[in-house]
Amino acid sequence: MKTLIIFLFTLVSSLSFANSHIIVKQNGEKIEANYIATKDNVVYYTISGNSVEQEISVFAVNKIIDKSNNQTIVTNSKIDVSGKRGYKNVVVLNANQSKGLKVAEEFTATVQKVKGQSPSTWVEWTENRIKREAAAKGYSYIVITEQTESKIKAVAYTY
Repeated sequence: MKTLIIFLFTLVSSLSFANSHIIVKQNGEKIEANYIATKDNVVYYTISGNSVEQEISVFAVNKIIDKSNNQTIVTNSKIDVSGKRGYKNVVVLNANQSKGLKVAEEFTATVQKVKGQSPSTWVEWTENRIKREAAAKGYSYIVITEQTESKIKAVAYTY
């Protein structure tokens, strides 16, 4: 009886630590993990044998599959930035939303102060210029790292 109870306890505890999800990244890499939640475009998960909560950007994830029923929980396709209007698909992220993406290149653009236009328009035009440069090189995401009256610095990210 004692052996049976120990066996059942071991079985239940091992199942609770088993990886119950597969996180497929945009670059094809697979992570066997326990999916916790998605909040503010960040996916939270743990890896078997480690109780430390880990994070990855939802933009770096292609899909999350529940292994128990083969159901897809999260799907996210790659962003197409090709073509003349591809720059409109470039996404501006916050710094915490870039986890799991690779730093590709840094861009700097000077804010052009056109007479008769508002400062917010100047910034919008400069951001669009950075988006065009990023799209031309195939980068889908940028994070603005520094913004002053005269220039904007951004870092481009790729999968």
